[in-house]
Amino acid sequence: MTTRDTPEAAARTDFGARRDAWRAYTTSPWGRIRYAVVAHTLRHSLSGLDPADGGPGLRVLDVAGGDGLDALPLARAGHRVTVLDAAPDLLADAAAAAAESGVPLTCLEAGVDDLPTLGLPPFDVVLCHFLLHYRDDPAHTLALPAAAVRPGGLLSLTAPNQASEALVRAARLLDPAGALAALTETTQHGVTFAADTRWVDADETAQQLRHLGFDAVVRYGIRTVTDLVADDARKHEPAFYADLERLELALCDREPYVRTARMWQLVARRAARPSSGG
Repeated sequence: MTTRDTPEAAARTDFGARRDAWRAYTTSPWGRIRYAVVAHTLRHSLSGLDPADGGPGLRVLDVAGGDGLDALPLARAGHRVTVLDAAPDLLADAAAAAAESGVPLTCLEAGVDDLPTLGLPPFDVVLCHFLLHYRDDPAHTLALPAAAVRPGGLLSLTAPNQASEALVRAARLLDPAGALAALTETTQHGVTFAADTRWVDADETAQQLRHLGFDAVVRYGIRTVTDLVADDARKHEPAFYADLERLELALCDREPYVRTARMWQLVARRAARPSSGG
């Protein structure tokens, strides 16, 4: 999660030092829904993808994977997963969770900028979740995990969605003036890590992926309605939460909800090498 060319506030953030705030978020109903939706979309996306080396399970790299909450479901499913992050405290949490689950998980202390120097072989699947918006140059950053994907492999990206901000401020916060301002803002303040981040556009990112050699890009929406429900107490009720999660899973791949969800996810396939035959 710690990166080189980030907005000034984010560059000063020690992500490991914010571990308690992060745990509070990930155990909240809205945090749990975020991970439930991504686990669902990844299961669907990886279905039918075979490991390039013929091994047992896909080779997966989770860039800026922190405490492994996206990686662990894949490890439990039998995939060979490596979590890369520059925060040792979060990596220690990932390793502990893997040990508790009895699944192998490789943890590598490094940042996204280190990827070209690590000598890692190409991966069947690369995750790069909630990293791009911390960077001054998201397009430059995007090229780094993209290069780690083998031909025919998949890259999954997630980031906050600016289109949702006006809806949340107007409907949840009852702040129409703030909603109007949100239409033209270029940055936001993240509460969990106490860092200013930039908005990254999903359509622009999809176009950049195509320039990087990805020939299929699918968009999903994460938390399409959860953040519009102002009564957070209801979200802690097991029955209400279960209904809300089912709704989120049903809406995550449906238009127009993917356009206004709180976060976007892109799953892109890297083009296979052209045939050398003739």
